[in-house]
Amino acid sequence: MNRSRSSEPLTVAELVRCGPLARAGSFATRYLDRPVTGVLLISELEKAQRCEPNTALVVHPAAAHGIWALESVLRHAWERNAACVVAPAEITVTSSTIQLAERLRIPLFTVADPAQQALELAAAIADTEAARARLMARCAVLFGEHGRLRDIIGVINTEVPGVSAALITEDGHLLVGRSAAGRPDNEESSRVRVAVPGPDGRPWATLVAQLAAWSPSWVETVETILRLARAPLVASVAGLRLSLAQQASKDRLLLETLLRGAHSAPGADGAGSPSGDDATNDPRQLAREAGWRVEGTHVAVALRPADPDASAFEAAVPVVVAAWQEAFPYAPIVPRGNRWVAWFTDEAVQPREVAEQVGRKWASARLPIPLAVGIGRVGEGMDGIRRSVGEAELAAAAAGQLGGGPIELYADLGPRAVLACLPVADVATAARVLLADLIADPKADVLITTLATLLDCGGSTGQAAARLGLHRNTMLGRIERIRACGVDLESPDQRLALHVACYTLLNT
Repeated sequence: MNRSRSSEPLTVAELVRCGPLARAGSFATRYLDRPVTGVLLISELEKAQRCEPNTALVVHPAAAHGIWALESVLRHAWERNAACVVAPAEITVTSSTIQLAERLRIPLFTVADPAQQALELAAAIADTEAARARLMARCAVLFGEHGRLRDIIGVINTEVPGVSAALITEDGHLLVGRSAAGRPDNEESSRVRVAVPGPDGRPWATLVAQLAAWSPSWVETVETILRLARAPLVASVAGLRLSLAQQASKDRLLLETLLRGAHSAPGADGAGSPSGDDATNDPRQLAREAGWRVEGTHVAVALRPADPDASAFEAAVPVVVAAWQEAFPYAPIVPRGNRWVAWFTDEAVQPREVAEQVGRKWASARLPIPLAVGIGRVGEGMDGIRRSVGEAELAAAAAGQLGGGPIELYADLGPRAVLACLPVADVATAARVLLADLIADPKADVLITTLATLLDCGGSTGQAAARLGLHRNTMLGRIERIRACGVDLESPDQRLALHVACYTLLNT
C-alpha cells in the first residue's frame, strides 16, 4: 500500500474485523463506521469529559465499579463525539446499558484486560497499514478455503467492514452477492470495480464493492482484496464448467445409445427386460438412474446456436446446461452434435405449453450465445422421445436457418420443415438468379410474399387473397405484376422450384 496514505485513520469496523477488538464482546454494533484517531485509558470518570473527538475510550476497572459508571462514560463519549467505549468484561452489561448505547449510537465493547487492550489499540492506530495488511491476509486465506462463487463473495461481505460486494455479468445481471452493490442509482464514487476474466481469459464478469465510507487508502485496500478474490473466482467457474462438461459427455453418450434404439439382450425368460449383470448395461436402466424419465408422454425441445461456430458451441455447453438446469430442473438436457436436446414428461404435456414455458423462462436466462429453439410433437415412451427429438431438431433448424421466430413448433412448420434440411445459403443464391427480375421490382418483398402465399394455396387466388387480407382484384393485380417479371405460374415443372425459392428468400 502507499505509505503516504497510512495516516488515514482506521474505523471501528476495521478494528473489529482485523484488529484488537476482534476478540471483544460487542454491543450497539450498527455504528462502526466512526474513524478512530486516538486511545484514552481512563481510571477516573472525569477524564472522559476531556477526551478528544474520535477517541476510543477504554475504561479501567477502577473507574467502572461505581453506580451508573458505564452509563456515565457512554454519555460523556456521546458529548465528546468519541468513537467507541471499551469496558472491563467483569462488569455486567445490563439491558438498559445496551439500550443507552444504541440510542446514543456509541459502540460498546467488553474485554478481559482493558489496559492491555488500550496498548494494542494504540499500536494498531499508529500503524494503520499493518492493520489493513492483516485484513487482506485474512481474506486471502479465507478465499483459499472456499470453492463456490457464493462463498467467495460471502468472505468479502462478511470480513470487510462497510462493504457490500457482488459479482455482476457484463450485461449487468447479478450472479451472486448483494444486489445493492450493483444498483445503478448508487454513487459511482463510492464503488470499487475489478474485472474478472473467465477461464478462457475473455471478459466474463465484474466484481463490484459498494463502500459505506470512502478514503483513498480504504479504496486501495478494498481494491486489493477484490483482486485477491479474482483467481479463486476464476478457479471456481473453471471447476464448475469442467464438472458440467464431463457430465455432459456422459449424458451425450447415453442419449445417443437410447436414440439409436440399442438395448441389451432379452433375459432367460424371454422377456425384453435384462436381468443379472446385464441390467447394469441396459441404457434404459442407466437413464432411469440418471434421473431421466423414458416412459410416459414426452415433448422434446432442441436448442441450436444461431452462429454455427463450433468453438463457440463447445464453450457454451456448460453455460447453457447450467442455465437450463436452473430454469427446468425436472427436464434433462443433453448436448448432441451442435445442439442441445431436452424433453418434458407429463401425461398432459402439450407442445404449445412447453413453448410458452421455455419462452417465458428462457428469455431471462444468462446465455453467452443466441439460440434458436424447436419443439417437437407429443410422443409416447422411448419411441416417442426418438420421434419428438427428430422433430424438435428440425424445428430448431427452421428457426435458426430460415430466420423464423426464436421458438418454432414442428406442427407449425409446413413446407419449412423440408427447407430446414436444405443448404439454405446455396438455395438462396440460386433463388436470386431464378427470380432476378422479380427481386429488382420496387415492391419485391410484397410480390414474393404474394407468390409464396399463392403457391401455398395451390394456385387459388381466392384463398391466397383471404390469407393475405386482400381484395380479390388487388390479388389479381399483383399476380399480373409477378407474371410481368417473367414468372410462369402455369408451368407445373416450375412450381416446386418457385415455392422453395420464395420461402428461402423470405427467410434469409
